[in-house]
Order: sequence, then structure tokens, then C-alpha cells
Amino acid sequence: MVIHKFVVHILDKDNDTPILNDYEGRVSKDVDRFFEKIVRKVKKDDDLRVAKFNNYDSNLVRNCCEQIIYDEKTFLDNSKEIAAYLFEIMRLESELVSSDLAICLYTEKDEKYIAIVRLDYKKMFNHSIDFKDEKFNIQIQTNEIGITESSRPKHAAIVGVNGINDEWQLRVLDKEAEKEGNDSYFVKKFLDAQKIEDDKYKTKVFKSVTDNFITNAFSNDIKQAEYVRGVRNYILKENSVMDIDKFIQSSKLDEDIEESLRDHLDDNGINKDFNIDKKYIEKKLKKRIIKANNGFEIKGNLSDFEDPMKFKLRMNENGTYDLVIKNLNYIEEK
Repeated sequence: MVIHKFVVHILDKDNDTPILNDYEGRVSKDVDRFFEKIVRKVKKDDDLRVAKFNNYDSNLVRNCCEQIIYDEKTFLDNSKEIAAYLFEIMRLESELVSSDLAICLYTEKDEKYIAIVRLDYKKMFNHSIDFKDEKFNIQIQTNEIGITESSRPKHAAIVGVNGINDEWQLRVLDKEAEKEGNDSYFVKKFLDAQKIEDDKYKTKVFKSVTDNFITNAFSNDIKQAEYVRGVRNYILKENSVMDIDKFIQSSKLDEDIEESLRDHLDDNGINKDFNIDKKYIEKKLKKRIIKANNGFEIKGNLSDFEDPMKFKLRMNENGTYDLVIKNLNYIEEK
């Protein structure tokens, strides 16, 4: 990743107007690392969604990004227009709190992208503000807090060209709204975009819904929960398509539980077979953590939990269960 240009604008709702930067940011090793970390965090976030612009030809954010990518000399002016537009929306919508807006032009794998990120400068970085000759010069000053792993943007967009008929590639991060299953004004009003339910999204929702369902439906039957979870994990890892009927039939559920599971999936938009996002599954089914009601917590590779020579679930006569870690040669304190 190569950072070409960046700028930070201050969007403080206590003021009548935004503080728009009249100078591009000074690229340095520290600032370069800061923006690389921010962009990578956005890209790796599980809540990042593929999206498309509404009102394609007249979409302000899309048009400004297009001009920047094809003519880097327009970077500052277009960044100001983007920031001023977001500030107008923030003034009208209480859910969008004051923040800074960072806009960054970067190249990755020979493709240019624009990253638009709302930043909480109090948690992520400091900035200096100079006013000279009726112009604002806002510069980032990274600090120890600014580059911690716990600092994660809540609203961001990555815009680029996918190379096919100049159609646009858009990815949006809308963390709090995503967890509630809706869209914030950052997506609806500012970006004027619509999230796409792609394979990754469907895979993520399916895993989340089935995780919750298995935990709740079989809270008193750990063995059945393990069986259903194992069937699901096997299909996710070994198949390219999630066949809903096959999964449910293979799980050997009682009729009422089967109906309840179908309803849960349907309520969350999973009512048809879908292509499994293998990259997401490789990430999410790599490790497993078991928390027991007696205070124990067991962590390990999922493959070790699935190995009968290493791990076993054993039912006792009184209805309780033992988790047995097998064939140990030694243990080590951590």
C-alpha cells in the first residue's frame, strides 16, 4: 500500500461551519504508518460491506472520488466538497456526532482507491491547527494512543474502480448500525448508497444465526448441540454451497426445532442456498473457545476439538457432562 495524499477536515457540530483544510497533509513515515493501519483495519473489519451508489450519475461522493482518481490535482478541492456535504448532514442528524474526516488517496496492487474515514481524534490522534493568510492548515500529530490496536473507525468508505466498464467498487463500514441490522445516515444520506447482500454477508449471517440458535435451542442438550454444530461446520468447510435443506436434514432435528430454525433463518434473509465465502470461513472456523458454567474456559484450534484422539464430550449419569482433553504428555503454565 502506498499513501499518495491525505487531508483532515474538522467537523465540529458546535460550530456553524466546518473547518476545511486548505493544505494537504504532510506525508511522513509516522503518518504514513498511521493511515496504513487505519485503512487495513477498515478492510479487515468483519462488518465491512460491499455496496453500490444510488443516483449513480448525480451522486456527489462518487463524482468527487472519480475526479480525484482521474486527476490528483483536484484532491484538495474535492475533499473539501465531500467534507462540507457530510457536515450539512451531521448538523441535521443527531446520531452523527462531531468528528474529523480523513480522506486518503492510496494505491494497492496497482489500483487507486479513496478512503473516507470518520475519526475520533481524541482517541486516535492529535492535530495542529494553524491559520495564516486566511487559510487553515490542519496537520496530524500521531501519538501513542493514535496507533493502538483498540482504535477502530466506526464509519468509513473505500471507493475505487474495478476496471470493468468503469463501474465503481464501493465498500462501507457502518459498525453500530450493522450490528442492529440497519443503515446509519452516513450510508443512507452521505454516501447515498445501498449495501449488497453478497456471499460473505450471507455466510456471516448464517454462521451468526445458527450459532445463537444452537446455543439457545440445545442449552440443556450439549451433545445434540455439538452434533448440529459439527454438521454445520463440516458443510461450511467442505462444500462450496450451503444447501439449507441438506444442513437441516443432516442435523436430525425434531420437527418443532426444525421449523423454528427455518423461521430464524428466514427472518434473517437466509431462505435460499448460497455460495459459501471460504476466506471468511477459514478465518472464523480456525479457533474455538468453550466457556463452561463452572468457570472453565478452553481455547484451541477447531481441528483439535474435532479430533477424537484429543478431545471428547462425555455424558454422566446425572445429566451433566465432562469435557475430556485426551492423551496428554505434559501441561505448561501460561
